[in-house]
Amino acid sequence: MGVKLLEEKGYFFETLDGTIGTGAAKIARFVTDELSATLGGGMVKMEKCRFPWTVRYDEILYVTEGEIIIESNGEIMVGKEGDSFFIEKGTSIVYEAVSQGTFLFSLYPANWNKL
Repeated sequence: MGVKLLEEKGYFFETLDGTIGTGAAKIARFVTDELSATLGGGMVKMEKCRFPWTVRYDEILYVTEGEIIIESNGEIMVGKEGDSFFIEKGTSIVYEAVSQGTFLFSLYPANWNKL
């Protein structure tokens, strides 16, 4: 395959179940195990909500807009546009956007939910 263009018009955003707050989190998974046997990725848009999760893969996030807060083990980290987070497999976290925030994510392995 070499290179594949993933056009924005092809992104499908779905609401993440389990969010807490008055807003919502939406996710578009555009690099799945159908495209790559090893890597996964996509985009999350959050507004006025929190989302607790235990990460079952290594993940890197890049904040593209607004602010994303990540809480883990009592520590609160605020990522602003241009900042990145690395989250190790097995870490329990809470993603949060007080107002709004958008991030790109990349994770390994792509098929974490099938292991």
